[in-house]
Amino acid sequence: MNVSTVQPVFKLELNHKVNPGIVTLAKYDGTHACLTASAGYDKIIIHHPHVGAITGRAQISENHREISELNLSQAVIALAAGPLRPDTNRDILLIGSPTQILAYDVHDNSDLFFKEAPDGVNVIVAGSFGKYTKTLAIVGGNSSVLGLTWEGNEAFWNVVGGKVTAMITFDFDRDGESELIVGSEDSFIRVLKNNQFVAEIAETGPVVCLSVISDVRFAYGLANGTIGIYEDGVRLWRVKSKQNAISLQWSGEALACCWSNGRVDWRDGSSGRVLRRVQMRASAAAMLLADYRALGTPDLVCVSVRGEVLGYSPTQESSGFNDTTKNPATEEDRLAITELLNKKQALMLELQHYEANAASAVMPDLEDDRPTTAMPTNTRLQVAVVHSLDEGCLNLAISTNNETIVRAALILAEGIFESGETLARHPPLSQIRPILHVPLHPPRDVPVDVHIKALVGYPNSEQYHIFEMTKQLPRFAMYTMNYNATNRINYNSSYVTFQITERLQRICIWANQNFLLENELELNSEDAKEFHVNLTCLRDQSTLDMNFNVDGNVKITTSDMRLAGDLVQSLAVFLNLTDLKSTANFVEAEKKLREEMENASQAGEMRSRLAAETAERAQLITALLPAAQDAASYDFNSRKEMLNRYKEVVMLNEELIAACHVRRATQEHAVASLKTLHTILQQAARLRVGKYSKAVVSASRNAVKENNVEALIKIIQVGESL
Repeated sequence: MNVSTVQPVFKLELNHKVNPGIVTLAKYDGTHACLTASAGYDKIIIHHPHVGAITGRAQISENHREISELNLSQAVIALAAGPLRPDTNRDILLIGSPTQILAYDVHDNSDLFFKEAPDGVNVIVAGSFGKYTKTLAIVGGNSSVLGLTWEGNEAFWNVVGGKVTAMITFDFDRDGESELIVGSEDSFIRVLKNNQFVAEIAETGPVVCLSVISDVRFAYGLANGTIGIYEDGVRLWRVKSKQNAISLQWSGEALACCWSNGRVDWRDGSSGRVLRRVQMRASAAAMLLADYRALGTPDLVCVSVRGEVLGYSPTQESSGFNDTTKNPATEEDRLAITELLNKKQALMLELQHYEANAASAVMPDLEDDRPTTAMPTNTRLQVAVVHSLDEGCLNLAISTNNETIVRAALILAEGIFESGETLARHPPLSQIRPILHVPLHPPRDVPVDVHIKALVGYPNSEQYHIFEMTKQLPRFAMYTMNYNATNRINYNSSYVTFQITERLQRICIWANQNFLLENELELNSEDAKEFHVNLTCLRDQSTLDMNFNVDGNVKITTSDMRLAGDLVQSLAVFLNLTDLKSTANFVEAEKKLREEMENASQAGEMRSRLAAETAERAQLITALLPAAQDAASYDFNSRKEMLNRYKEVVMLNEELIAACHVRRATQEHAVASLKTLHTILQQAARLRVGKYSKAVVSASRNAVKENNVEALIKIIQVGESL
């Protein structure tokens, strides 16, 4: 790696502090790019080096003549820009506050729309996908995504399992039409196609950034410091850092990554290997790609929290990567040489161990015929995963096929261990057993690859051999067979039923592939009329019952609607079902839905009442202040009246502050209720497939707008409000 060869092609100071992640680049006149950023609680700055002063609501900054300041009355949560209006190519500035969205035309100094966002605003992008051919303002909330036209009308709405943290438009299935890729706090990357989620990718942490690389690749970054690239829906590579990624951009021939500590590195797109690295003087706020010098080629624009802006040219980066000129060795070069020397020393030490093993095999110890380092050539690592109902977990059992033992093991798996992705087991000498047990607690029903590295040798060995193996856990590994007929479900209050046209043999294959079973399931006979499976969840000891009849009728009985939806989706993918209609009855979910709808309704009424009271108090203060100022100009008695008026103003101000705290608590309560409500609706949609799932979302949106609880219950049960 080399630091000195990558120099910025331009550098400037904004003289304002910048909030991390709330930065965008826009062409407000349709031609020249302007850097726009949040510079405080309610202030936006616009840097316009190629155009004159921006008039209207924005004011010229006293610290920088090329910067205009736009002051708002609410906190700025998100910024985005895009050509929303169909009659012009000028970008419209999209401003997201905690509960509202403003579309502002900077060039004409006019508002396109001002929209309430009850679910909150976390991220905004401007783009089009699928059948939505015109540019939309796409808003990601706490548990939903919302698309708005340039007039503020709703184009689409859908529920998401968690808080939306990143979005891009990308042709995921390579059909010539873009889809909306949504990253959320629940560690999933979901694909929305024509207002229907068609795919989801489970990750190991909350998704914080997404970026398009090419027609088949996109990059992602997680809150745990992981970044990587997906190609055709398959992870190409990933690396992990102690820092969090702020932004990812494809620049030149490499993936540029901007980290929270101000480091920017360029990585090879095929392997993730670092090619170049630079360090900013302060923590990073954003990294964007734009033609900021108006030369016809995009530059990599890096912004720090102190307002420093650095620009890097892709041409310089590409040429710098293969630079063969004779430059003095840098610190990075010396570190690379040291790393290579360390690898050489490790390899030589490993070679010495092999030679020692060979020598000990030829000349064994006189007191013991068994060598301390050599190992039988037929030694194999044996790995098994068994259910532990008492401990509520999976037990990974590691052993060998002879008298050697497993001294220690390193387990690598995604999303299983609370402390990270790695777990080491190294028991004391007094506790060594022929079998090494490792407990596994998968928190989600997703397939997991468990990579095992074990140190194998004899109990008195001084050196050990490393054995590696990979064990795959199926999606529903945390469910064990319940062979005791007396423990089977004796109620039918929570279930989902549907009709399919498939042979029972295929259903049996699906069950064997997706569940961790001691013995593979088989039909009682070739002419079996039904296929019945009864399981127990290791997490909460709940029971799952699945009954498949030869006539195609399927009934899944469980108290967990999320699990029922996961089973329906897994079965639909395996059987290649494009549309599936179902009937469901989940009493607890319906009860919870009624409660959350009531809470949301009460919160809305409380918010309206508090807003009216706040406006009334503000008007009183507006009237009292001039009266107090007038009274101050008269005699002594009038001054007493002035003091009384100011006391009233102080009391009203205290009431306003108290009401503000109440409004904030009410809003948080309303957002929590909406998130729970949207989660239930998403689970109801996952009980269906294709157009029937899409119909659930559409009908639910209308029912929520009309505050129709009974219609929502009906939608959960049959998929439509009738």
